[in-house]
Amino acid sequence: MYTEILVAVDGSDEATIALEHAFELTAQFDATLHVVYILDTANSPLGLDNVLTDVHNPPGETVIEAIVQEGREQRLPIEGHVLKGVPHETIVEYAIENDIDLIVLATHGRSGIVRGMLGSVTENVIRRSDIPVLTVRITDSHD
Repeated sequence: MYTEILVAVDGSDEATIALEHAFELTAQFDATLHVVYILDTANSPLGLDNVLTDVHNPPGETVIEAIVQEGREQRLPIEGHVLKGVPHETIVEYAIENDIDLIVLATHGRSGIVRGMLGSVTENVIRRSDIPVLTVRITDSHD
């Protein structure tokens, strides 16, 4: 049913839970897992990274390397990428360009003014993608 699965991560606990679901689905469907970490250029001047980086270890590389290693230890076909762009647009573009069958994303389940102020990458992906999106709801008792 699924041969190419995409999960977006950011190093957060929430993304780790979505990643666990993606690992399980990858194993269940004998699929290839694509893991992406997006460097958000949406709110940075001139679309440039707003983060000080070590040129030998840019942001996200450490996260991706650890996830790819974990996937290989579980004998899963896995590839990881650090990408730059507007997160929801970059996720959808990557999914289309790589024939992804399923996108797995975490969602906080926030509503009302909190969601409106923060925006939602997951919500924007759902609205813009023709590819099925599995949302892994993460509740936060502080909402």
